Amino acid sequence: MTIKIVTDTTVWLPKEVFEEYNIINVPQYVVFGEESLRDYIDISPTEFYRRQAASRDLPKTSAPTVGDFHVIYRDILSVYPEATILSIHPSGAVSGTARSALPAAADFPDADIHVLDTRSISVGLGLMVYQAARMAQAGAAVDAILKQLEVMRDTTQFYFLVDTLDYLAKGGRIGRAAHLIGTLLDIKPLLTLRSGVVEDYTKYRTHKRAMAALIEMVLQECQGKEGLQLGIVHGDREEEAQEMAAQILATLNPEVYFFGEAGPAIGVHAGPGVLGVSWFAPLQDA
Repeated sequence: MTIKIVTDTTVWLPKEVFEEYNIINVPQYVVFGEESLRDYIDISPTEFYRRQAASRDLPKTSAPTVGDFHVIYRDILSVYPEATILSIHPSGAVSGTARSALPAAADFPDADIHVLDTRSISVGLGLMVYQAARMAQAGAAVDAILKQLEVMRDTTQFYFLVDTLDYLAKGGRIGRAAHLIGTLLDIKPLLTLRSGVVEDYTKYRTHKRAMAALIEMVLQECQGKEGLQLGIVHGDREEEAQEMAAQILATLNPEVYFFGEAGPAIGVHAGPGVLGVSWFAPLQDA
């Protein structure tokens, strides 16, 4: 049985993971004015954050099209006609990616294509894609992989700090944290995803306090958990993110650990300065 994994560039995973497991990464589009660029292909994270800082107008994003997914699925099935395709994507509340993938999958009624809305994004999405890829390589059945992804979808945690809510608000990704707009001044919110929707968790007077609270939360929630999977992501704030990672890893020893810079499709909406942590701990047997 051949299982092929498809995701998109709202995910964060190390390059070597994509290569080792032959994961197909469909590019999002980043739009500066009339210029549409393919995420990670036409523009790198470093180039994106530089342009974002210099741009007078906020860039936008556009999800891969139905046609983009049609081509990907067609190409896979032309080589592996009996393959099962797991197409694993971000929360539909913050991205239209799964809504593009679904009609493309319907173009192949005889194929076994599963389109999953993970209710997560970035490195949280990455943990799920990595889990699926590992299980597929180890020979797990499709039903077992889907069941595990459902567990992760419902229990994976994702918390993040942003320098400003402006990017989330103007990009329409503010979710249930919308009530904070115009009230924060210099208050720094700690945000989370609940059922795939952005909402505020709590607020702090300074960025330093918010970052310390995030670290403390991760340690309290994850300490002593077996099989812990953990990811840390940042937007043009590597020094701060490395500092946060060092404090977390001084106590925790995750089984899976990823660290990296959020790509352009995430940076458009979170803005420079985002710091995020996602984790999943398997349920322990009673």
